[in-house]
Amino acid sequence: MTKHSAVLRTSLLGVMALAACQDQTTAPATTLAPASANRLSATSPSVSLRGFTTSLLEGVEVFDEFGGAGSSAINPSDYSCPATTPVNTWINGKVLATLAVEPGRLIEAVNEFDAANVPYVEALLFQTPATEQFFGYTGEHTKDVTKTERQLKDFWNIPSAGIQVVAMHGSTLLDEHRTAATYQAGYVGVSPALAAYLADTLHRTLANSQTMRDGNHPYFTFNAISIAANPGRWENKIIMGDGIMAVFDELGFGDVAPQAILAHEYGHQVQFNKHFGITGTRPERTRFAELNADALSAYFLTHKRGATLNEKRVMQFLEVTYDIGDCQFTSNGHHGTPNQRRAAAQFGFELAHEAQKQGQILTAEQFQQKFLAAYPSLIAPDAANATVASIAPVTR
Repeated sequence: MTKHSAVLRTSLLGVMALAACQDQTTAPATTLAPASANRLSATSPSVSLRGFTTSLLEGVEVFDEFGGAGSSAINPSDYSCPATTPVNTWINGKVLATLAVEPGRLIEAVNEFDAANVPYVEALLFQTPATEQFFGYTGEHTKDVTKTERQLKDFWNIPSAGIQVVAMHGSTLLDEHRTAATYQAGYVGVSPALAAYLADTLHRTLANSQTMRDGNHPYFTFNAISIAANPGRWENKIIMGDGIMAVFDELGFGDVAPQAILAHEYGHQVQFNKHFGITGTRPERTRFAELNADALSAYFLTHKRGATLNEKRVMQFLEVTYDIGDCQFTSNGHHGTPNQRRAAAQFGFELAHEAQKQGQILTAEQFQQKFLAAYPSLIAPDAANATVASIAPVTR
């Protein structure tokens, strides 16, 4: 299979890292209580742990995971994106509040120890339906997520028993045993002693923090990720972050956001199973997958035999998410412009209306045939006098 990655964790991780991260050669502990005697000393050499996912996920299909740059998909001058959005404004406010209060070395500890990815890796490697699952900082979205999971598995014609929906929690970082185990299992070359030191330092970092709420801060879990199975290591997984749901709770979309986020990620599981995709550059392939997942989710969310959510309410939520603005045209994680994502969602809504009149649910194959036919119009430019490269949509 082709490996994919895409950016969903947008401003929070990037802005915080750019604003606070500095090169360092010693383990950060100057603003914290002394490490215990059985840990590495505070002057032990530090390691750079960011970027581990390249080896961990090599050869595995991943969507909505933090990704990097790639070959150009489209001409940026052909498209327009908003300069600011409610989500970006909210996130930037949280970042600025943290930077204004916290000691710089505390932020460096969080960045240099790759703490924003540890809950993700812990969920990927260790969380299954057999472990206790709750969704939201205090479990406030557990009912909605579990209900939507059941509905999705009944709705789409793919084998669903092996698809696991699990949570990632920033509060995992308070558990030194779990954090140390994650470092050892997920990072090449991390010794037991170093893993214990990192876990201890992060625990104390959060305990001393005035803003990170014992890990219940969107910095650590502002993401939702869909991952194909890696035999012997994990099954097909959807990982739901507390942080991304918390952001939309505060923006007033807690009634629809968990369902919509999960439906989008499940759309990628449909793609994994049916091998849906296109030819083209890496960003073009990712853009197709993301717009396709937008359409699949909109179809399910408003179908009378799906989630039966109010279309107007779903679109209000989608407007906020799409207005985040993905204009990273050369990124392997390019999701499509806001206007393209709106068009994909509207396509899904309209198909749901048509199917409901006939009392049927389209199979994934039937849906995809219609989507492929509509795709050229969905990616049409949203700026005047623009030119779009020709792409041949095909199933892979």
